[in-house]
Amino acid sequence: MTGNLARPLVTPHAPACPRASPRAPACPRAALLVSMAAAAWGLGSTAPITRTILTIATLGGSGWYAFILFKTLQGSTLKHMFWGSIGRILVNRYLTRDEFFRVDSPPEDVARRREDGFRRLEVAWRERWPKSREINSYLLKHFSDFRFKASGFESTFPIFQQVVNDAFLVGTIVDHSEEGNRLVDVDGCHFLDASGSYGVNCFGLTRFKDMMKHGHELSQKLGPCLGPMHPIVAENIQMLLKIFNKEEASFHMSGTEAVMTAVTQVRFHTERPLIAAFEGAYHGWWDGVMQGAGNERLNSDIIILKDKSQAALDLLKLRAREIAGVMVNPINGFGWQSAKTSTLGHCKVDAGLESIEQYKVWLCKLRRVCTECQIPLIYDETWAFQLGPGGAQELYGVQADIVTIGKAVGGGHAVGVVLGSHKLMERRDPHRPMRVSFCVGTFKGSPVVMGAMNAVLKWVTSSEAAASFNGLKDRVEAWKERCNSALTKEGLPITVAAYRSTWCICYHQPSVYQFMFQYYLRDAGLYILWVGTSKMLLNLEYTESDLDKLTEIILTAARAFKADGWWWEGGKKVSLVPYVLGPTLRFHCERLLAQLGIGSSQSK
Repeated sequence: MTGNLARPLVTPHAPACPRASPRAPACPRAALLVSMAAAAWGLGSTAPITRTILTIATLGGSGWYAFILFKTLQGSTLKHMFWGSIGRILVNRYLTRDEFFRVDSPPEDVARRREDGFRRLEVAWRERWPKSREINSYLLKHFSDFRFKASGFESTFPIFQQVVNDAFLVGTIVDHSEEGNRLVDVDGCHFLDASGSYGVNCFGLTRFKDMMKHGHELSQKLGPCLGPMHPIVAENIQMLLKIFNKEEASFHMSGTEAVMTAVTQVRFHTERPLIAAFEGAYHGWWDGVMQGAGNERLNSDIIILKDKSQAALDLLKLRAREIAGVMVNPINGFGWQSAKTSTLGHCKVDAGLESIEQYKVWLCKLRRVCTECQIPLIYDETWAFQLGPGGAQELYGVQADIVTIGKAVGGGHAVGVVLGSHKLMERRDPHRPMRVSFCVGTFKGSPVVMGAMNAVLKWVTSSEAAASFNGLKDRVEAWKERCNSALTKEGLPITVAAYRSTWCICYHQPSVYQFMFQYYLRDAGLYILWVGTSKMLLNLEYTESDLDKLTEIILTAARAFKADGWWWEGGKKVSLVPYVLGPTLRFHCERLLAQLGIGSSQSK
């Protein structure tokens, strides 16, 4: 990349972000127009000139507002604003066990094959994992985080969840890890680990143990010494700034906290109210940026743009004076967003190297618009180093103004890092001393984290790391071809998409039961996370032997899945009306009667 596209928005010699008076957000603007119209009407004939001026201004303002609203609808999606309301209004019932196998109206013999396969797994799992089941039961009752993640909301459409959760063990209770990528649970069962530990395990379990040891050595030397800084903190910052081509760093407790800091900083320095993100991108659990289910707040201070859309770029130009920053999740360039199994529909998945190349072109366009409009561009790279040792900026050749990283950079410990220019990272307004951005944290220099991070950064910048990253890239590309060839040869309607450590299952036979495939994979010996088969991660310690074992597991699971009738070709589209209409009316009627003091309500 050359020219403006390769340069951060704010360099040491560039002027600070403009502090022009921001445009009023949409809701205050609408309120102002209504007030003007009311004032013009209230004046009547007492002040005709003033009334005429107000009327003309109101009409002109209304026309401009309508134009902005039209362009906003063209370039963005409003679904995030209504998810909270949908969750409060709509109530679904779960399928009965009998309905579970027949929801897509299959012939009875197909339904019975599904039922037999389901029962086979259920019985086998009860016998195979007695200790795990006991601990699972305790955690489900007393560990809310575990219970929520294990509910299946990320991989399974709600109407299916109860039957699955009643039948299957929802969590793996691990005892230890062995050399390479093997996990051993408390019942002595072995798994090939393809979970990536939520993005943390980029380098491999064995290498991480060594990195964590360095952190513990420093913590044993210092204890929980917070406030005073060890020299290793400066050494870490120096390496981070060199890797990510930035001028300052700040440390936090998680990727979500790093994102919160980045958003706060760009709002502070631009004095603009809105953040722009892209549809389907996950930026942590903070309700200020979270899309979809799980966010009950009506977010009026974020615009969710349509991904890779020219209309989105036009909208950024139009509303530039309102937008404090544009946030991107670069790993989505892999294209796995549509691989999720938690829907009733069938999505075509275009994931892999071609998607990466298309995303690179798109990021160049986005960078150009952000530079022209003086909008800071934020890369949320919480899944640090999954795209390579130089991250997204190196892979795509497009610089961001702020980069947030986390997970792997902590060497197995909780961490978040924000990297940016001096001007965007400054917590004080140089012209107004009483105005500050209060982004701080108790554990910003935690010895155990800084020690482990030091080991990570020294290794990532070594020649050994460069060879390891390139080696995995080549091995995964060759594995993808071998695995897909084997799947095609056996007539199995799936393929794998993979790039470096990222991979997912692509389903080519429509079915509402794709979520069930994760249980067949687990039965065959693969450990993946609750998100299912849409987002899986390898690591740098994956060998040819590990990848061949992974192919064997996928083939074993797919053969059984097909034989049990889950990929029946005649499946009909599922209507939600029978599962939603009655329960919704019943819930709200009972609630209304309870509020009137008639009867009782089971929910508040």
